[in-house]
Amino acid sequence: MIDKGISPNIVTYSSLLKGLCNFGRRKDAKDLITGMVDHKVSLNVITFNILVDAFCKDGMVKEAEDVVEIMMQRNMSPDVVMYTTLIDGYSLVGQIDKARKLLDSMPGRGLKPGIISYNSLINGYCKNGRVEDAWSLFLEVPRKGLEYNVVTYSSMLHGLFGADRCADGLKLFKDMQAEQVIPNLVTYNTLLHGLCMNKQIAEAFSFLHIMEEKGVNPNITTYNILIHGLCKDGKLEIARNLFSRLASKGLHPNITTYNIIIGSLCQEGLTEEAKNLLIEMEKSGCAPDTLTYDVLIKHLLERNALSEAKTFLDKMCENSHLII
Repeated sequence: MIDKGISPNIVTYSSLLKGLCNFGRRKDAKDLITGMVDHKVSLNVITFNILVDAFCKDGMVKEAEDVVEIMMQRNMSPDVVMYTTLIDGYSLVGQIDKARKLLDSMPGRGLKPGIISYNSLINGYCKNGRVEDAWSLFLEVPRKGLEYNVVTYSSMLHGLFGADRCADGLKLFKDMQAEQVIPNLVTYNTLLHGLCMNKQIAEAFSFLHIMEEKGVNPNITTYNILIHGLCKDGKLEIARNLFSRLASKGLHPNITTYNIIIGSLCQEGLTEEAKNLLIEMEKSGCAPDTLTYDVLIKHLLERNALSEAKTFLDKMCENSHLII
């Protein structure tokens, strides 16, 4: 365009920048920003947000900070969206205290953090195992004049169940309903996962029925959670029955589903059934991954079936899977 004397505008550049970021071409995207500066294109905060978001999602927070620095040198100030993106980035790489400082600094910069900013930090605390800090921040939300939303509750539930605080998680779920915040699929999946990990399988199935009654359709992740919970609780036959009924629910097993069942079959010493399921899996168009082969090979080696183990190892190599 430039060679033909056509000057791209900010919309064109922003679209190109977003495309480069979506394809993981971060360096090219950063070079494009430099080119925009050279061509005296009037950059805006949205343009910089695209690049900061891309770097943060890849955990490249130093590069994101560099972009913010370039932006500030041009007398532009980060907005709430950019600060929230940086909070996500810092949380992703475990720099959670830096994320907290950033949130606290926003009012001094004339910015009011919204519920999305708080959700990002609550989620960051939970994913970094700092549930008490997450809970303190959770309690701070109404004091800031903000209202909890479904993401706030879902993030906090994830943290509580992850810390084996099952009773607190169930209480929070009830509080959520009392506040008339409607749980979504993510909320229910988080709840079911927490219950299954705490071996409360019957309770998990009760909530499965409740979510269906509320019009929230379970997805394959929902059933993977339940199947895994049943297998961990020694209820392989019930898990297999649930697995066999997926098609009637309009769902197809994915790699996670197959790996759960194959792993449990091996654990129960049902070698032939595990191998048959692998064949069925491949016929369905679901390609085995490293974990699938690892489980089978380990099981066969434990049974001194060296020849069969080598066959699967060779097959694994043929499919270009790596042995780690």
